[in-house]
Amino acid sequence: MKYATILLQLLLAVGAVAGELTFEQAWQRVAKQHPLMAAANHRLEAARFDRLQADQRPNPRLLFEAENIYGSGQYQDAGQIETALIAEQTFERGGKRAVRRGVSEQKITAQRLIIQRQLRQLRQQVREHFNHLLQTQEQLALLNGQQGIADNNSQVVARLHRAGATTADDLGRAQLQQKSVALQLTRAKQQLHDASQQLAALWGDMFSTEDIVATGPLLFIPERVTTAHVLAQLDSGIDQKIAQQQVRWQQAEVGLEKANSKVDVTLEAGVRRFSATDEYAFTLGASMPLPVFNNNQSAVDSAYAHMRAAQNDADYIMRKTSAEVLAALRHWQQADRALATLEADILPAAKKVLSALTKPTSAAATATYKCWMRKAHCYKPSASGSSCVPMPPLLWPLSSVISHR
Repeated sequence: MKYATILLQLLLAVGAVAGELTFEQAWQRVAKQHPLMAAANHRLEAARFDRLQADQRPNPRLLFEAENIYGSGQYQDAGQIETALIAEQTFERGGKRAVRRGVSEQKITAQRLIIQRQLRQLRQQVREHFNHLLQTQEQLALLNGQQGIADNNSQVVARLHRAGATTADDLGRAQLQQKSVALQLTRAKQQLHDASQQLAALWGDMFSTEDIVATGPLLFIPERVTTAHVLAQLDSGIDQKIAQQQVRWQQAEVGLEKANSKVDVTLEAGVRRFSATDEYAFTLGASMPLPVFNNNQSAVDSAYAHMRAAQNDADYIMRKTSAEVLAALRHWQQADRALATLEADILPAAKKVLSALTKPTSAAATATYKCWMRKAHCYKPSASGSSCVPMPPLLWPLSSVISHR
């Protein structure tokens, strides 16, 4: 029944995701429904309850005793019974309660930092899937345009082939190009569907059959990044904060184990009744453990070892993060220089070459098209492009085919 309920909830989620989504809308869905976030919130809730528990005092004890219930001689009679009702309370020494509260506070702070890191990692994951979906949408749009061009080109080449103006190889190449673009279009559609499903899976929609339409710009770095800017952020990095918080947590654990080394004192008070004389008497007492076999020193040493290990982890994370960030910065700077070179040098040169190659061709094609439209049986424009060279009679049907087109 439990699995049937889960399956029903998943099926009810189908179709609720379809439609246009911005990045923030997608992120809100993931933040509300991702199981990792639910688990993190439950851990934080558990840490808060631990803090409440750490602030509690030891409970009092109520003890009832009955002596001389049965024995030999005068104790064969139940009239010799002595009963006592005693209340005990343990008083903690060494500030254990305050130290426990401090440990719980450090634990809550560490858990909050871990949740922040999980949020960042999850948001970055959503960002990557969202960017991938935007890119596949753009690729699909481009391929749709290429498909139309390939279809028109194939039709034109087919007409020219029927008119005898092109060879069978030209027709085959045009048809092959058309099929290639169609195959790329099919792959792009599948990639778009896969990208949509991957994004929807982040908020638990595992059975979505409708594609998501992502709207908005690609989410790249919005500003220029420098080495100084990156190094300034290392000290405030979330991993470094978590490592430092773990050190503070272990320091608080050391304080707690030191406080636990202080023995507690238990005071007791009660009343005792003597059945033989029907009299009663009050009793007072105190007790405390003797640290003969266990003085808690091993627990203190263990806490110190954990604290030193946390400090070593923090140093390692700082070095690792610095190396990774600087390496990523170098790669980014190389890509940025390559992009600047492309924008400043390569693209302008390519535009000049393309313009030089296409202008005469466009003028010649325009003159030829005008000749065909005027049904002047010309074969090609003259060198100046303003007049036509007469077309051989064999190619007259070609002008009719293109003029009808």
